[in-house]
Amino acid sequence: MLKRNIVFNTEKIINALMKNLYVEKPCKVLAVKEHSKFVDVEYYDNNEPKILYNVPVKHIQSSRAFVFLGLSVGDRGTLRFFDSSVTEYLESLENKSRESRAHDINDGYFAVGFFPTQELYNLLPQYGDIVIGTAEGATVEISGSDIVISGGNVNISSNVIIDGKSFLTHRHSTSGGSPTGGVI
Repeated sequence: MLKRNIVFNTEKIINALMKNLYVEKPCKVLAVKEHSKFVDVEYYDNNEPKILYNVPVKHIQSSRAFVFLGLSVGDRGTLRFFDSSVTEYLESLENKSRESRAHDINDGYFAVGFFPTQELYNLLPQYGDIVIGTAEGATVEISGSDIVISGGNVNISSNVIIDGKSFLTHRHSTSGGSPTGGVI
């Protein structure tokens, strides 16, 4: 009888801890704030809808580059949870925390992506090391040393250097015909 009570109480303690220990949950964006720096999201906890407000968004970035994906209401992703205070990290840019909480609901961030359907991926080319695209069909595909831009218009707002020659100030060897002569 005593052994059964110990096992039962131990299971209750473990279940109570697990119920409040968050690791990762799929979610949907309800509101976008500060140009996609924060979002309000809906997630499910024990099949009950819950809302978490002002969740920081984790975009892909390094000290030299970034990939920014503009977010809209209805976008999907995952809530991921830090082992300690995410607020202290965001405010001080340190990897240390004075708090000892672990995987708390208040220490979440939103990771972009993870749709529950393959619909969006049907638009992408089958090959490419890196593919960036929009739902409307515009893509930039990098495969090895080749870059292919397709769908939509390409608008360039600054000078482009092609084979060491300025696009804005270049001249052709012959003019008036089609095609024009080579760039000089």
